[in-house]
Amino acid sequence: MPADDDKELKENFTDLLQDSLKDITVLKGDGKVLRSTKKAAPIPLQSIKDEAEVLNELLHQDIEDENFEFLSEEPAYLRPGVQQQVLKRLRRNYWVIQDELDLHGCTADAARILVAEFLSNARKFGLRCVRIIHGKGYRSANGEPVLKKKLFRWLQLRSDILAYCEAAPKDGGSGATLLLLTTKN
Repeated sequence: MPADDDKELKENFTDLLQDSLKDITVLKGDGKVLRSTKKAAPIPLQSIKDEAEVLNELLHQDIEDENFEFLSEEPAYLRPGVQQQVLKRLRRNYWVIQDELDLHGCTADAARILVAEFLSNARKFGLRCVRIIHGKGYRSANGEPVLKKKLFRWLQLRSDILAYCEAAPKDGGSGATLLLLTTKN
């Protein structure tokens, strides 16, 4: 009995297949391959080179130069010409923190590279407000924050930083800094 059922199923399937394929026209196989007319997006090599050059320049600036007078040693900075209201809004979390970088455990040299790359990417993606977590310095040799002071110097050299301030206690307090970046041109 099972052999008859299998034979009947095969015949039904064959009939159904032939019935569904009766309106199909078979194309000639001439061996031609149709290629897509859509071109691949170009790779912006010059932009990539420019960004790498700027990043390299930022990393190799001599920012420890004693002759350079920094605008602020305070945990808050406002670029000259920017309204004081901007800094007040930054302190009150007016802007949503869109990304963050954690520098815990980094050496000063490694942190400098990470900060430069982070800010470069933030600018590229049009981020407006970011947070950099540098720690409070409890584990440093003298018990004071090393990265925090260096970070303030690095940020003051950048033209894309409008303002920065210490984060609110719930966002890291004195161990984190909020940054407001210029909008992408």
